[in-house]
Amino acid sequence: MNQAIRCDMPLQASLLTTTAPASPPQWLTDLVCRYQAGICQLPRYMGLGADAYYQLLQQCNIQPMVIGLLQQQRQTLLSELLAMREQECQELEQWLTGYQQSDAAPMARIIAVASMGFNHLWQDLGLDSRQSLRELMQCCFPELVVMNSQNMRWKKFFYRQQCALGGNYVCRSPSCDECVERASCFAPEE
Repeated sequence: MNQAIRCDMPLQASLLTTTAPASPPQWLTDLVCRYQAGICQLPRYMGLGADAYYQLLQQCNIQPMVIGLLQQQRQTLLSELLAMREQECQELEQWLTGYQQSDAAPMARIIAVASMGFNHLWQDLGLDSRQSLRELMQCCFPELVVMNSQNMRWKKFFYRQQCALGGNYVCRSPSCDECVERASCFAPEE
């Protein structure tokens, strides 16, 4: 279904704040606004499925927006790519759910879906910086922030944890201290 770009619809940028949201529901609202504005690199319905997405819109008190054709095409392509990695995504979602704050649902699914993306996690979520992602994680998954005491890049950290639990993921080195990629994993974001 093709939909035209609606220039008369005000971007819900007023909901995007310059300060970090203070609660998981505020983070969810922020991500929905970024998604509708086309800032996120997420598949259709944020990877939640139509029913869960519309439920999230209602929870966040946000009206659905009509999106442009290019944004629709990008979301469709990302949906097709996600379908090929759905089992991996579900395993990551299940693991993340164990650490998610009770009022943060469906953040574990959104983070797992974004982790299937091609950029840094903060970029695929449409956040402004790696620090913004850390603030989101601190608010919604504080125990994981404590576990990631060396500030490893989040996607690498997730898969490292999955590997340690005996998942089907290949760890490229026996320990971070011996890994040739250590500098890129722990380097500050530019």
